[in-house]
Parts: sequence; C-alpha cells; structure tokens
Amino acid sequence: MTIKQDLEATWTIEAIDRLRELAVEHVPADIIATAMHRPENEVRQKAAELGLALDIEPETP
Repeated sequence: MTIKQDLEATWTIEAIDRLRELAVEHVPADIIATAMHRPENEVRQKAAELGLALDIEPETP
C-alpha cells in the first residue's frame, strides 16, 4: 500500500450503501460528493467500480 492510498478515505459498507441510495435517486455527483465530504472524482470512481451511473445535473420536472 502506498502513502497516497493510506491517506485516501476508505469506503465503509454504510458509505457504499449511501452512495447507492443517492445514485438511484438521481442525485448529481457533485451533490453526493458534498454530502459525503469526499472529492467528486473519488465519488465518481467508486460509483464506476460499483457499476452505478451518476447524473451530472438534477432532472427538471
């Protein structure tokens, strides 16, 4: 494990579940990142690993 990997926040089961919930609700990636206190690129990377699609902008009614 590298120093960079040590510094990155680990993904708990609870955090992954929350990411899945927000992705299913079509919450935009930047909002998810803010809510989870993580960088957007980290959220996008984990979503891609999990096979989740993240919205760029919220849907308009």
